[in-house]
Amino acid sequence: MSLHLVASAAPDAAEAGLKLLDRRAVTETQMRQHLAGKGFEAAAVNEAVALFTARGWIADGDYAGEMVRQRFAKPGLSRAKLRADMEKRGLDSPEVDAALAALDQEFPQWEAQNAWNLLEGKLVGARRGLDLDCAPDRRKLQAKLWRYLATRGFDSDISRQAVRRVLDTITEAPHE
Repeated sequence: MSLHLVASAAPDAAEAGLKLLDRRAVTETQMRQHLAGKGFEAAAVNEAVALFTARGWIADGDYAGEMVRQRFAKPGLSRAKLRADMEKRGLDSPEVDAALAALDQEFPQWEAQNAWNLLEGKLVGARRGLDLDCAPDRRKLQAKLWRYLATRGFDSDISRQAVRRVLDTITEAPHE
């Protein structure tokens, strides 16, 4: 394989980059950080990254889409958390927005289902010591569950729907 690199350190930077790509997929930002961390000059890093991008070995849009597909069903993962994880990896807003839009189209209720799954696991401990026939205790549980979701990045609409669903389930189920 001929790499046709101009910068004097570019072949070495390309070799170091290929070793990283052999192990795992990375974003352009991650590749730049990796090569800079190895001490390569900016021109060599730019040339190696341009080569990898031109050959399709680094494609941030594909990386974002794959990351979303692999992680979206993780219990408790909110849109905000998933977005933050992608941005932390150096993905730009257009790639993140496109990946999330594709996910929303394929699985419209993914975030609501994740919130519901998270609350299912929290419910037993959250309702301990509360009399759910008593309005103040019921409101206390509602606030506790809503805060739990809010601190994990779920927006207010998703949180409200999930908490309402949980409370409706408790009302329909016999008391333990």
